[in-house]
Amino acid sequence: MTEGRMEEAKKTVKMYEENEELFRAEEMIKDNKITFFVEDKKYRVRMLNLAERNELDNLRRKKFGQLLQDKDIMMEKDLIKQYQERGINISEMDERIQKLTAEEVATQLKLGEAISKNDGESVLNTYKETIESLQHEKRAILAEKTLLLEFSLENQLLSYVAQIFTYLSLEVFEDNSWKRKFESIAEFEKTTDDKLINTAAQYSILLQSL
Repeated sequence: MTEGRMEEAKKTVKMYEENEELFRAEEMIKDNKITFFVEDKKYRVRMLNLAERNELDNLRRKKFGQLLQDKDIMMEKDLIKQYQERGINISEMDERIQKLTAEEVATQLKLGEAISKNDGESVLNTYKETIESLQHEKRAILAEKTLLLEFSLENQLLSYVAQIFTYLSLEVFEDNSWKRKFESIAEFEKTTDDKLINTAAQYSILLQSL
């Protein structure tokens, strides 16, 4: 990993670590909705209804066609091949991630065994620190891989779909009722409220993962 990419990866890891509670927010989900506040204003994201899912599919198909016509955007497999020619091996990253995951699971098993044997705080802390170190390294590699493949056609499409899901699912509580925050995709794309959009996007991704 080059110094520049390492710095970018560290920034991404830091962002995830600062928002760990956000990604462990399953308990916030009620009736397929997540309610939250931004600047003392009440918002929520929710699962899409059938009409909205059809709208999302139509927009996704249109975007896919546009991306295919853009000669500057490469499919992921072609981008990986190009990186390989430049000495950047994505497959080795995947193998390292798998190895770190295996080590993490093995250490977690050892930690569980140590807890059952009451081996003492020092031993337990050693295992916990090892697990945290493995997780941190894995996040850094995942962050680098994400940065490297960010502009592949597949990831461009996934990013666009996440934006559309956020646009369609975000509601604001006003005048004692819920209503769509944005009436059109054009309005959504023009918004400058990054804090709201970033928070809503992360929660909407959490809902999609269920």
